[in-house]
Amino acid sequence: MKTLFIVSKGIGKKPDEEIRRLEAEDKEPRYSLLETELNTTLLDERYLETIPVARKWLYKWMPTDFVLLLEAFIIHKQYDAVLSYYERVGLPFALLQKLTGSEIPHVLLTTWLSSEQKIWFIKRIRNHIAKFITWSSNQHRFAVEELGVSPGKIRLIKRGTDQQFWRPMSRETNKICAVGMEMRDYSTLIEALKKTEIPCHIATGLSRGQLFDTVKSLYELDEIPENITIGPKNKVELRELYAESRFVVVPLLQTDTDNGLTVILEAMSMGKAVICSEVEGQVDVIEHGKTGIYVPQGNPAALLEAIEDLWSNPEKAERIGQEARRHIEKHHTLEQFVGAIKHEVEVAISDPGYEELSQGDFTKAQA
Repeated sequence: MKTLFIVSKGIGKKPDEEIRRLEAEDKEPRYSLLETELNTTLLDERYLETIPVARKWLYKWMPTDFVLLLEAFIIHKQYDAVLSYYERVGLPFALLQKLTGSEIPHVLLTTWLSSEQKIWFIKRIRNHIAKFITWSSNQHRFAVEELGVSPGKIRLIKRGTDQQFWRPMSRETNKICAVGMEMRDYSTLIEALKKTEIPCHIATGLSRGQLFDTVKSLYELDEIPENITIGPKNKVELRELYAESRFVVVPLLQTDTDNGLTVILEAMSMGKAVICSEVEGQVDVIEHGKTGIYVPQGNPAALLEAIEDLWSNPEKAERIGQEARRHIEKHHTLEQFVGAIKHEVEVAISDPGYEELSQGDFTKAQA
């Protein structure tokens, strides 16, 4: 099996050889496992450096995403399947496949189908995609009920995390932390903490050379309490931060998708309790009171109450964290996640005319 994997890794990312070395040295999570298991060629910004000179000259003045789209179409028939996890290219590519009659199966990984910019594409390519894969039950429901995606065309799986890298570590827990950039409600967290002396580090910073608006707001505050520090962490530093934190807070703005999921899974895998804002989209991992704590969104008083409860009851925080780790080991390992994606790609290649229904039955797809 050969798979073309359309993904945005960003210009300036480490070379693949260095990434694999860091993974082997336990300095990075095992990002390459999916690529290895599916025998992928990564089509990202770095791939464009390897194309023939004539095409480089032709592409010189074109936007990068448009170049990736053209390059995907030029080379995709060399592969058994296309897997995409970059919708700005993957969705137009699916439409181009449909318009040209390409029969190479295309599997789309997605967590946000309800975006207005994506709905137009999805309604036009929903029957041509071999399989949608998502790990957001709210987005799965939206796709079926609002966009008319056949239940047999969309597969709901559990998102994985590298449980070997993000593992429990024995450290003195002398702080709490919050991590991440997108759709974060850091103003509510700061408001909750300003009257306490609980040390908190907010691990956030640039993403591909830019700041999310929710991160910009941190730097626009007139005053940051002395017990709160802010700054980015690399993966090893972040693991240490999790280990030294009694628990992890994921304050979210209202969202219909699973923002915060990566941090939630990493923290749970480290054996940490998570306090998370209760929002429409973040519903698939935390079991309130057992593997984490939900608090009303945008309510600093409720957030403070939950923080003070776990801070003053470390045994409770540890008990929830241990249960969270068990939940990860049972449902959300990296191997389980990669295996689920690999299965869907193999089915798309071997029998693209069949749809798998949620009841476990199989039925011939309608033309």
